[in-house]
Amino acid sequence: MLIVGFTGTRAVAQPLMLMSDNSPLYRLVAEEIRRSAQLPMTLYSIENTPSQERLDQGLNIAIGARACEQLLQHNGQADLICTFIPRTTFESLSTLYDNGQRRLSAVYLDQPLQRQLRLARLLVPDAKSIGAMFGPFSTASRQLFDEASHREKLAPMSITLDEADNPIERLTPLIQQSDVFLALPDRALFNRATAKWLLYITLQQKVPVIGFSKTYVEAGALAAVYSTPGQIGQQTGELLRELDLSRPLPPPAYPKYYNVSTNPIVARTLDLSEPDNQALHRQLEDGTE
Repeated sequence: MLIVGFTGTRAVAQPLMLMSDNSPLYRLVAEEIRRSAQLPMTLYSIENTPSQERLDQGLNIAIGARACEQLLQHNGQADLICTFIPRTTFESLSTLYDNGQRRLSAVYLDQPLQRQLRLARLLVPDAKSIGAMFGPFSTASRQLFDEASHREKLAPMSITLDEADNPIERLTPLIQQSDVFLALPDRALFNRATAKWLLYITLQQKVPVIGFSKTYVEAGALAAVYSTPGQIGQQTGELLRELDLSRPLPPPAYPKYYNVSTNPIVARTLDLSEPDNQALHRQLEDGTE
């Protein structure tokens, strides 16, 4: 089946979406992509993959890291957009598997560091320094963290933690020197124990934490900026609707739709002004994005 559903004149096979698994989470992203793109698309999961011939036709959309890796491992030439995937994961996978013969792009799951640091500055305007810890997967972002911190006039302070380290011994002196702490996602680092100790030490030292999810805020972080699966799906669908396949794919993009979540109890505990989520969102929109 051929369609001309994209901007431009190049006819392509109906776009193919591959989910990392057949769970409600990935289906939510896929349905939002369909709704926003306003295009017919075939949907598969990695437990039920299409034929190799079908993968080589038109445009493929991978939802999640496992789907992105599987399509990159397929040594084809079809255009590929990976979505609902952390930036560092996409970059490591594309470096490992890209054959240079296909066009690649992505919609990231995680927020741009500048947006997170801007939120820190808005919530703790008197802060002079900001701490962060990096693990095996996030350490590549350390220079970006330093540069973004300087733009917000915050002195960056960080450590790299591995599984052999004692998180309490390594984190405590860093937190003591930080006016605010930025928690960054790292799938090898942020297990429940590390997250619990970080929140415990920061509350003990009265250092506010900027997290990366609503759940983290509910657990004791001061605030977080995050995007829902539906918002990532909406952005991906809009990208597809506006795509011109006669031109290069757009570069990988951070989420343009996002939410701000705050914990007023933590704010009061830290003697900070009670945050206004809607006002913070407006200020982020008007800021340095």
